[in-house]
Amino acid sequence: MRAIKILLLLLLTVPLLGQIVPVVRFDPPDPTSRTGVYAHVHIPGFACGIDHWEVTRDRSTITITMFATPGVECIRAATVDFTADLGVLPAGIYVVNVDPTVQRATAGLIVRDGNPPFDVRPNTRGSGTDLIRIVGHDLGDATSVHFGTTAAEVVSVGSEWIIVKEPGFAPGVFDVTVEKPGGTLKSTAAYHVPTPNALFASPAFYEHVLLPVYWSGPGAYGAQWLTTASLYNGNEYPLTAAFFSVLRQSCPVMCDGRPPSKTMTITNADGSHTSGIVEQLPRQAMTNVDLTLNVRDTSRGLQDLGTEIPVVRESQFFARPFSITNVPSDPRYRVTLRLYNLEWGAPFGVSVYQRGGTTPLATQLVTLNPDAGLDNGGFAMISDLLASFPQIVGMGPLRIEIDPLIRNGIKSAWGFVTVTNNDTQHVTVISPQ
Repeated sequence: MRAIKILLLLLLTVPLLGQIVPVVRFDPPDPTSRTGVYAHVHIPGFACGIDHWEVTRDRSTITITMFATPGVECIRAATVDFTADLGVLPAGIYVVNVDPTVQRATAGLIVRDGNPPFDVRPNTRGSGTDLIRIVGHDLGDATSVHFGTTAAEVVSVGSEWIIVKEPGFAPGVFDVTVEKPGGTLKSTAAYHVPTPNALFASPAFYEHVLLPVYWSGPGAYGAQWLTTASLYNGNEYPLTAAFFSVLRQSCPVMCDGRPPSKTMTITNADGSHTSGIVEQLPRQAMTNVDLTLNVRDTSRGLQDLGTEIPVVRESQFFARPFSITNVPSDPRYRVTLRLYNLEWGAPFGVSVYQRGGTTPLATQLVTLNPDAGLDNGGFAMISDLLASFPQIVGMGPLRIEIDPLIRNGIKSAWGFVTVTNNDTQHVTVISPQ
């Protein structure tokens, strides 16, 4: 049988598919004109099997057309996950449509210039009055610099750099051009201004960084917990998050609280982010940014300086099942499991194994609930694993396997264990490496 376009089948199944919310993510999230691009497509509640798909491009519009599995009746809702190869694309801004679905999946794709004639530093919006450095070769005779069609005020020019004032304009992605007597130098999709109050900034320019714990307040057995984040910004410009950031310094009067260049900053958590927080930080800057996170019990401050908590960057998330190993099962300790998904609230399968065991001692389906501090990603916690599963007490060391049940190629799952001594309140962290 020849493949039948899904569109015809959808006409028969519209009531079943009314809640479809497709998701498209790109790998890598920051492609250039020298790297291939893959589109990971996730369609929950879809009713038809997928036989194959085809990718077509008409200038700046890319269409992924799905075809139904021949002979399959569309009577039962399921989830469709597949990965489409978009190939190597010229630098530019694209609209990617997944068609047909009841609620068409549409996503913006930014492909930056893989071999630009110059670098723009920083390449994301700062305070609105920052200075931007254009770095390249033979720039000393430049006559003007434009961001899109907006001319930037030139402050100074050197043989390999131009310093301009940050131009003011509406949100978007802009080409940057340098005019010279001998011609025009152009870097495509070189500068980004995020939309204020949006949920997400462009992943081509901003990276998600998870602070898994960012909370201070009273705990069990008289503990007084304090979480402290420290950051060193090794860049030549202030670090500007896309939106709200807990890494900004608070000031009694108006000031620039952004982490400044070549400086270490320290912030203490308040009590409002019990499930951690996600920062959206500029990708360009992150190669020169170092972060640490520490949690300590201040009521026992003379006994220890606290415990380091991992700061999780995008490359450290999982799109597959992963394990946390060598977890103790001694009842003298409180073992807490925390689970995260950057994309959405979704179920994870949790299984606990004895060392060398192939049959789980305990299993549980854990639903991660959307959390505002995680940009509506999902969070769940089992606060006392030994109390929840009495059969695992004394059976350690244990291996905890975490299975993100939605496997669509998107690296968004993570988790870790804290082990707290009931007597000293000292915390030990066990995390996947």
